[in-house]
Amino acid sequence: MESAQMESVAVAVGFDSMVHGQLLERRHQLEHAQARTGGHDDLSRLLSEVDAALSRFDSGAFGVCIECKGEVEPDRLINDPLLSVCLGCLNEAQISALESDLQLAADIQRGLLPKSGVACDRWLVDYAYHPASIVSGDYVDIIERGEEFFFLLGDVSGKGMAASLLMSNLHAIFHSLVPTGMPLVELMSRANHLLCESSPANQFATLVLGKANRSGEVEIVNAGHLAPILIKNGMIGELNHSGLPLGMFCSAEFDASRVVLQKGDGLFLFTDGVTEQADLDGAEYGTAGLFNAIACETARTPNELIRYCLGHIDEFRGQAPRHDDLTILALAYN
Repeated sequence: MESAQMESVAVAVGFDSMVHGQLLERRHQLEHAQARTGGHDDLSRLLSEVDAALSRFDSGAFGVCIECKGEVEPDRLINDPLLSVCLGCLNEAQISALESDLQLAADIQRGLLPKSGVACDRWLVDYAYHPASIVSGDYVDIIERGEEFFFLLGDVSGKGMAASLLMSNLHAIFHSLVPTGMPLVELMSRANHLLCESSPANQFATLVLGKANRSGEVEIVNAGHLAPILIKNGMIGELNHSGLPLGMFCSAEFDASRVVLQKGDGLFLFTDGVTEQADLDGAEYGTAGLFNAIACETARTPNELIRYCLGHIDEFRGQAPRHDDLTILALAYN
């Protein structure tokens, strides 16, 4: 218990240090902007708000709601360290503005999703994307490039708006890097470095990056994500080659695994919203449940396989709620 408490304190100290650093950087930028513009009213207002937030740090009141003295939600503070009111104490106008922002974020996120039912040469690819709330921290993508295509599936740490922003960041990073034609391992390493530079220290992402061509050759780099399931010659197994999550260490190195698929073979990728789905008794669906579902439907198209697995998961959970984002990506070589 003592060790857990010490770890919790360390996390809190690290979070405060990160946010405090963000505030100091924002103050520095505002001062420079004021010097260039001669002191715009809006800049003066923002500078006063930053100073007020820094003052709350000095008095030990940062992160404490000024209305109810409860906790201001940490994920909201990551997005906006100037906040001083928790969700429960927002007025009607603030709630309406927040709901509008969330809906806009959800619309933007849906716009980043790839087309469903993609046919890439001899490949069929499809996915299911089910956020647990308005926005999601899961990332799924299909990027075509000449006679090959890239497929990605990942899961960002945390929940809510902060996770969805990091998901959008990943989308931008990979859509910028894929056209460069760099080797897959180098591409993942470069993405990791960019994510480390552009994200808070407490945010990271597990992610599978794959490249497939018309000959059935697949190269995969796994950054700490759940092992993809390989369906080959009617048998089911896991590709367990994995490294560190993205954004955790700038100097992390990655390795690639390779497999050649034949007609009728496929790959099945998923986030932990699948395996960690619990029933009313608290039992988790697990990888075993997924293997059982796939074993019944290996000859189906990606779309049919995904729909069958989703039905299998829903049957397992019954009336239990779903607390996590759920994303599945299935590929079949024909």
